[in-house]
Amino acid sequence: MSDWQPPVEVCVIVKAAPETGQTHGETVCVAGIDVYGQWHRLYPMPFKLLSSKQKFNRWDIIRTRWRSAAPKDLRPESKRVDHGSLEKVREVKVSERHEFARRAIVESLSEEKAKGRSFALIRPENPEFIIRRLTEPEMKKNQRRRDFLLNQTDMFSGDSTVLTPDVAPYSFHYRFVHEGKTLTHTCIDWETERTFFKWRSQYGEEATLRHMGEKWGHDMPSRGIAFAMGTHRVTKFNKWLLSGVIRVDHSTQPSLL
Repeated sequence: MSDWQPPVEVCVIVKAAPETGQTHGETVCVAGIDVYGQWHRLYPMPFKLLSSKQKFNRWDIIRTRWRSAAPKDLRPESKRVDHGSLEKVREVKVSERHEFARRAIVESLSEEKAKGRSFALIRPENPEFIIRRLTEPEMKKNQRRRDFLLNQTDMFSGDSTVLTPDVAPYSFHYRFVHEGKTLTHTCIDWETERTFFKWRSQYGEEATLRHMGEKWGHDMPSRGIAFAMGTHRVTKFNKWLLSGVIRVDHSTQPSLL
C-alpha cells in the first residue's frame, strides 16, 4: 500500500546552495510556504528529470504528492516528494508576493527552535551585506566540491541551469542583529551566486560587486528584507543557516490572497 500523501501546494521561497557530503536530493534546500504561512522542505528535486513544464523558480507555486522524510530526516517541515507528480500551478504575482511572505515572518528564532521548527522567516535588524574574496585554498576546496556535485547524475545540482561549473571567487555574508545579538551568517541563497555570474558577464567584476553591494546592502534593506533561516539535518550541526534572502516590503495593507 502506498504511503504517499495527498498533494501539497507550496510557493517556492528558497533555493539554497548545495553542500558536499549530503546525498540524493538533500544536496540542496528547496523550501517554500503554503497559503497558511507554514514551511515545507522538499526533496529530492532532480531537475534533470523534470520536464520543461515542471521546472520552477522562486515565487512559483508547485503541487506535489509527498511522504514522510523520517527516519532519515526528522525535521517536521521535511517532505520526500514524488517528482513525477510535480506540477507548476502558477507564478505568484509581483503585487501579491510581499503580503504572501509576510504571513510567515516570526519574531524569534529561539522560540521557533523551542517549538521544534527548523525553518523560519525573520526580519533582520541593521543588516550589513559583506563581500569577502576567497583565498586560493578556499577556491580550490570549493571547486572540488562543485566538481563533485556536477558529476552526480541524480542530484538537483546536476542541472547546468541551476549549478554553474565555476566557483565564485567571493563569499557573501550578512551581519545583523536578532534578539539583541549581533550575528554573522554566510548567505547560501543560490540566486545571490547566480546573480554574480550573470552580472559579471554583462558588466564586469568590479561593476558587479558594486551593483550587488547596492542591491543587497542598501536597496533591499531600505525597502524591506527578510531572511529565510533553516537548520541542518544533522543534529550536531543543528544551527541556523541563512538559506534565502528575500525582499519583503513593510506594509499595513490587508492580505491580497
